[in-house]
Amino acid sequence: MQSIDFKQTANRLAGFVRPHRGGLLLTLLAYLLTAATEPMIPKLIQTVFGRGFAQHAFSIWWVPVALIGLFALRGLFGFLGQYLFNWTLSRTVMDFRAALLDALLKADARVFTSLQPGTAVTKVINDPQQIMTLLGGSVVSVLRDGLPALAMLAYLFYLNWQLTLLSLVTTPLMAFVVRNINRRMRVMGGRTYDAQLHLVNKVDDVTRAWRVVRSFNAAEYERASFAALASEVQHSTLKTSAAGALTQPLSQLIASIGLSVIICLALLQAREAHTGVEDFAAFVTALLLLTSRLRHLSDLAQPITSAMVIARGCLELLDMPAEQDLGQQSLDQCRGEIEFEAVKLRYPGAETDALNGLGLRFEAGQTTALVGASGAGKSSIVHLLLGLASPDQGHIRLDGVDIQQLKKASLRSQFAVVSQDIVLFDSSVADNIAYAQALDVQRLEQALRGAHLWDFVQGLPQGVNTLIGANGSKFSGGQRQRLAIARALYRDAPIWIFDEATSALDTESERAVQQALAQWQGRRTLIVIAHRLSTVRDADRIHVLGAGRLLESGAHAELLARDGAYAAMVKAQNGN
Repeated sequence: MQSIDFKQTANRLAGFVRPHRGGLLLTLLAYLLTAATEPMIPKLIQTVFGRGFAQHAFSIWWVPVALIGLFALRGLFGFLGQYLFNWTLSRTVMDFRAALLDALLKADARVFTSLQPGTAVTKVINDPQQIMTLLGGSVVSVLRDGLPALAMLAYLFYLNWQLTLLSLVTTPLMAFVVRNINRRMRVMGGRTYDAQLHLVNKVDDVTRAWRVVRSFNAAEYERASFAALASEVQHSTLKTSAAGALTQPLSQLIASIGLSVIICLALLQAREAHTGVEDFAAFVTALLLLTSRLRHLSDLAQPITSAMVIARGCLELLDMPAEQDLGQQSLDQCRGEIEFEAVKLRYPGAETDALNGLGLRFEAGQTTALVGASGAGKSSIVHLLLGLASPDQGHIRLDGVDIQQLKKASLRSQFAVVSQDIVLFDSSVADNIAYAQALDVQRLEQALRGAHLWDFVQGLPQGVNTLIGANGSKFSGGQRQRLAIARALYRDAPIWIFDEATSALDTESERAVQQALAQWQGRRTLIVIAHRLSTVRDADRIHVLGAGRLLESGAHAELLARDGAYAAMVKAQNGN
């Protein structure tokens, strides 16, 4: 992790607190009232020792009344301060999480090639709460102990300013010790945070790939890998804690030296000046109370440092490059005519072009198939059409408009996509199909029937309201794929893209889906990507790709007659 600029990090965090500064001001007022009662304790002791032992002094019963009333006031103000502060923190955490999720939703597509889901979850959900809990506890300590300490210091100056001034001589030494310990804690805290993220990512991998882990009998391997990462976290955490644990004993040692000197000098001064015991008792009591408060404040270095380290990680998420949306136009009525003109695309870090001067057309209302070996450029075409990548050269036009001139939202609203990588949400069947759209029961049924899934859903315990589990874990692979197809059908966009959409279906279900799609031929622009060539033989046009170029194009029979690349692929799949 990069070095932490505490001031910059604190300023950015303050931006999330600022909208709720009213709660902070009320919190400060409550703790100021609490601090105002602090000097009353040594004052009460001074009164008791000064006049309480006289025969005709004040009534003894005033002592418990004053003492209980004093602590009742302190308790009331302390409760109000804590409640108001927690209200402020909870609102701040909510805003912080919302900003992090917004950054995630707007992030450039390249971010997700390196960002682990487990890391994202930790930074969006866990870290904001942990940051505010650590900083909140520190702020409460400053208000609860710092303000009374200032009040007590002022009272000490009032009692004996010479001795009070002398008691501050140990402050530079204490500041030197705390600064050096904090430097060590920042270094170890950064290592601990990075190690914890690696541990989170390991658990995320094991959870997502549990079938692979078991099929490879890799439980022992994963256990050993996890143990190594956990050991690294443990060692880093222990070193951070050790550095933090030094703060209090060293601070107390330095404070005890100063306190011993001051008490001795106070005794000498009292003997020479023949002052009463009540003055000495009041001064020593106030000094001990001040030392107690300062001891609590010396413990704040570790939580503040830890919070800043975690905050730096969260702010890195906010600083992720956002997706560029430079388009200014919107497309309301889309026919679905697409043209690629000399398009080149190379992904960052790649040695060769994914698309190399590609030129092809998708006619409106026709079914066009894309076929070719892995790496031919089929998925890259989809990425470009959806605006997930931008061409390095050339133009892509939708109904004659360069898609670079279209707003991302307008562009993507023209497409309904079923990818070979099926992604479903942990909600109901209906919510997954009508995702981000208003629910229409009749339209939902049509989509389910079109995906050959209606009868199955009707047999579920709660029908379309049945929960499907994480990424559809309660469904089979074919059912998950049909559910994704139903979601695309429900969207009813002018252009449908099916990227290996029927690869996990049995022959009967595949045929049923193809028949359902066939009824839309002529009314929708269909783009079908498939390795099984039997699924594309009825397409109006087939584009054969290789190494990012268009090798040949035509109908199934036409391409077979040419006896070129497509015919060779058909023969290979048929075993001829």
